[in-house]
Amino acid sequence: MTIGIVYPDSGNITSVCDALDRLGRSYRVLREPDLDGIGQILLPGQGRFGAVMAYFRDHGWVPALQSWAEAGKPILGICVGMQVLFDGSDEDPGVAGLGLISGQIIRLDAPKHPMIGWARVHWNRDGFAGGAAYFVNSYGLSTHPDTIATTTYGATFSVAVAQGSIIAFQFHPEKSGVWGKELLDQCLIS
Repeated sequence: MTIGIVYPDSGNITSVCDALDRLGRSYRVLREPDLDGIGQILLPGQGRFGAVMAYFRDHGWVPALQSWAEAGKPILGICVGMQVLFDGSDEDPGVAGLGLISGQIIRLDAPKHPMIGWARVHWNRDGFAGGAAYFVNSYGLSTHPDTIATTTYGATFSVAVAQGSIIAFQFHPEKSGVWGKELLDQCLIS
């Protein structure tokens, strides 16, 4: 099954592509919503909330992603790819997110911005191995009913959510060593 990596012209997707190559996964980088033959959508990290959403609006991704999710097809979000799944973000007030999961992304109550480095992930759902993840973010999800993992950096916040066919991480599993590679593999379709 082919994974479609949505590339909104922000950041570097090389680390995600390299991780999928190492896992032996088939993927295609998508700039437009041509989803023929795609079994799962991956929204990679890096970029600003408003810029990513502007790209999605300008290139027809908003209705395509909303239809994809409504059909119960799998989506995996990473970092800003997680954040855009929600209604909006304090990073760019007034910019609507995809609204696939209800909630607002906030500026984290953290000792330093941005949060860069490693932090332990604490799962509240069985089936996931504990480990340390690599983070680069100033914004995130405070608390949410769909939270499946948290970490603490100043305050405790949500670092993984799951709702229906959507799973998303605030951290970068593709940059989180062997543990992250195994987690990424676990969350990709076969």
